[in-house]
Amino acid sequence: MALELNEPVITDASLWRKRAEAILKGADFDAVLTSKTYDGLRIEPLYDKAQGKRPLMGVSAGSPWAIMSRVDDSEPGRANFQALTDLENGATGLVLVFENSVGSYGFGLPADADTIADALKGIYLDAGIELALDCGPRGRDAAHAFSKACKAMGFPANTVKARFGLNPIGLGARDGVFPADSQKMTANVAASVNDLVSQGFGGPFVVADGRIVHNAGGSEAQELGFVLASAIFYLCALESAGISLEEARGMIEFRLSSDADQFLSIAKHRALRRLWASIETQCGLTAKPIFVASETAYRMTAKRDPHVNILRAGMGCFAAAIGGSDAITVLPFTTALGLADPFARRLARNTQLILLEEAHLAKVTDPVAGAGGYEALTDGLVAEGWNEFQRIETEGGIVAALNLGSLQARIAVALISRRDALVEKKSIMVGVTAFLNPDEKSTNVLAPMPIQIKNVDCSFPPLVPIRLAEAFEPAKDQEGAKL
Repeated sequence: MALELNEPVITDASLWRKRAEAILKGADFDAVLTSKTYDGLRIEPLYDKAQGKRPLMGVSAGSPWAIMSRVDDSEPGRANFQALTDLENGATGLVLVFENSVGSYGFGLPADADTIADALKGIYLDAGIELALDCGPRGRDAAHAFSKACKAMGFPANTVKARFGLNPIGLGARDGVFPADSQKMTANVAASVNDLVSQGFGGPFVVADGRIVHNAGGSEAQELGFVLASAIFYLCALESAGISLEEARGMIEFRLSSDADQFLSIAKHRALRRLWASIETQCGLTAKPIFVASETAYRMTAKRDPHVNILRAGMGCFAAAIGGSDAITVLPFTTALGLADPFARRLARNTQLILLEEAHLAKVTDPVAGAGGYEALTDGLVAEGWNEFQRIETEGGIVAALNLGSLQARIAVALISRRDALVEKKSIMVGVTAFLNPDEKSTNVLAPMPIQIKNVDCSFPPLVPIRLAEAFEPAKDQEGAKL
């Protein structure tokens, strides 16, 4: 059925549907033009403008997000050079990635004050630079080492803008074992936060980290439910230590992964703000903007045709920015292969700079507000994220749910569905499952990815980080990097 160029624009949904069905010539409308997310949310081909929607509370219009650069090289001199280079060339913050942290991906700093001080040598920590700690299992050691390094460098705690990222729930979920029972963890979290507050640091101090679920292949709603349940655990822990809810909520940071599915990633970030605002209201508080940090997704990185990872990271960064992130970290395109070299780090940094300085993504607050498709996905994820949160709470809270293994079982179903979709060509990864590069060349890294040692001393099933491309990477590709 041919359309004439001078025909009027179709604005009636029912008329549009008739035209679409005619073009399909008997093919099933739903099968061809609709789809479902891994949470079962239906995605329509066309949406009306959403009515009665307002921009969400978050970053003020015109305020740029923090461009975060990773400090993950255990060689302090080289790490220092990298950090200085990044800050001199557009980065506005640093993520201190410690060994065996959620975002270490094979590398990281030791929790040692001298190493930290050497890695930060020549950097004015009191100049408004955003600092974030991605702590390993002994987060208190990393926090203490950072505090000691600040003191040795001559920067009082109250002049340093640091997010400490204490994360016993997330790291326990990843490793399949908690450092202590729930009561002891509560006491340890409160003691660590009180110690940092007494030194003069402003926080946030603990992190509700959705990357664990995302890295394990979970769905968007599962990531949201995990984040909410983790934040509630920390909120209760801080309140039990005599900290008011008003103060305690400002001590919690939220971290999410952002992947190449821009629609769902944007909606997920927006849904988190709405969900936590609802919890604050139910706690008798007036909702305030939360601090949301985003990292481009590890699970979407590939060793094959790694330059395509640049495009995936660009989409993830775009989605995090449009979704209202306060700070964004872009993983270098060689993350799956090893420790990023200066070229890969520069591309990661410039991905953000182009979107911020040339595409002007930060000039408008919540730019998708009122757009039917985005609002529908946000509403759906609010509902499904809340349902997942309620399941976790019904199971006794996040610690009990993980000990039971029920949350992990639900995440495993989502992961299997994702892998099946790739195998069955219902979804593709460019350069991995389709459009392979027959002339692929090796890619430079500073150090190859070390062999990952699985934790065998587990108390419950761990949420092991995966890459979706792994199953499609031949053994020879495991050696695809050169020094």
